[in-house]
Amino acid sequence: MHESGSAGSEMPGSRSTESGQVSGPPGSRSGARFAAYVAAGALALGAGFGIAKVVDPPRAAPLSSAIPSPAKSGGVFVEDDDGTAQDSQTNILQSTGPGLVHIIAAGKAVGIGMVLTPSGKVLTTYQPSRGAGSLTVKYVLSGITFKAEVIGMDAGLALLQMAGGDGRAFSTLVVGNSATLVADTYKSKQLSFHFAGEVFDTAVGTSGTQDALAINTGTLIALNKAAIVDGKSRTGLMQSILQSQPAAEIGGPLVNLNGQVIGITLAGAGSGLDISGYAMPINQALAVAARIDATARHSS
Repeated sequence: MHESGSAGSEMPGSRSTESGQVSGPPGSRSGARFAAYVAAGALALGAGFGIAKVVDPPRAAPLSSAIPSPAKSGGVFVEDDDGTAQDSQTNILQSTGPGLVHIIAAGKAVGIGMVLTPSGKVLTTYQPSRGAGSLTVKYVLSGITFKAEVIGMDAGLALLQMAGGDGRAFSTLVVGNSATLVADTYKSKQLSFHFAGEVFDTAVGTSGTQDALAINTGTLIALNKAAIVDGKSRTGLMQSILQSQPAAEIGGPLVNLNGQVIGITLAGAGSGLDISGYAMPINQALAVAARIDATARHSS
């Protein structure tokens, strides 16, 4: 620091040099430097507090409520060293299990539901009465329960809305594409040495309110079949031969080897190792769900 005045104006405790430069006591420069840093830090801290007062905290992005479209890719299955069965089971538990729920009315389990959107829209074959109250859904694997309201119904399906997520995303399952199932199976056969030519699928179900899944492998044998479901004729269904318990699978998803949902099981007939299961293709089911959702929004 340079002084422009005379030596008589020196500060107490300072000393003069031959060049007229005034220096403080030993160690005073580092002390001044430290003080400057502290002052700068305090200024920055004060500015930070000032910003916090005038800027709102970032808001969480809104959860998607749009009914998903059929998958554009991902239907091709590649077998690894674990073999087809073990690979498929792992895929099902990871892709399907987290988004499967029990539908509960008046404390009683009445069906299976599939969570389609992070906002909590659930597709089910359960047909609640108009304005049904006291509906809840319970996640099969976690056991967490949420209240639910009916959005609407159409073509043997109902769309529900879960409540109480407090802004957090609801766990969903992964949808596939029923229209590309056969073509994807052919590609899978080329990539996997042990993969047979049949179109394998698996009915995933559950009973009561238990925290367990039933995984029953089958073979798709026909497309565009008709069946009587709750006294009504349904067409365009997928028919599979399954080793399952029909009562436990109704309303549950039919999945491919990757665990992607390719259909919703509507009906079953037979017993033992020869059960015919009939499922609405997922592409059709998603179209129904989107139609229910759009109708509800336009009427509100």
